Amino acid sequence: MGCTHDHKIDLHPEIFVRVSNIGKGEQLTVRVRDIRSQKAISKKVSNLKLSSGRAVNTVNIYASSSVRDTILDKITEGFQRMGFHMVKPGRLPNRKLEVEIYRLQLNYKSGNLGAKIPEVHAQMETILRVQAAYGNQMFKNIYSSRLIKSHRMFTGKFKNERLVNNCLSLAIQKMLDDPDLIQFLLAGKP
Repeated sequence: MGCTHDHKIDLHPEIFVRVSNIGKGEQLTVRVRDIRSQKAISKKVSNLKLSSGRAVNTVNIYASSSVRDTILDKITEGFQRMGFHMVKPGRLPNRKLEVEIYRLQLNYKSGNLGAKIPEVHAQMETILRVQAAYGNQMFKNIYSSRLIKSHRMFTGKFKNERLVNNCLSLAIQKMLDDPDLIQFLLAGKP
């Protein structure tokens, strides 16, 4: 990682949704829950030896702001651009979308252990579990993304930040681009 103290990264995923009237002004409530078992995006490894292809992660990496709020804001923005009218929880609209942040995790592995500067593989994974409800009908899906970047030296804060945001952006974008989810929210048919 290049440093020995914990650091925080800024979450700023990007989405690409054209402004449209697909949602026809229909009301939609979105809720996001962070159900990750560990809140660190990357957890420090206490054993400082390189063994069995694992790279040493010498720091904990956390988000500098609420992961839940960041993802909620991006999903809400995406559906607003599509023409849905966003309603706060508690107003009981016909259409509801619940998103669970199941995984947002960065791991390291090393290759070429005999080299003077070993190669490090950073693997980022995002998993969002989604359940939509329209009246008494349900739609469930999982949207995930995985990115792997290789470096000849430990990555630093900004490379980690870019990798985390790119992976998170891809998972959110897959959800917003899913025609089955959009059709369900509009017509209530899975």
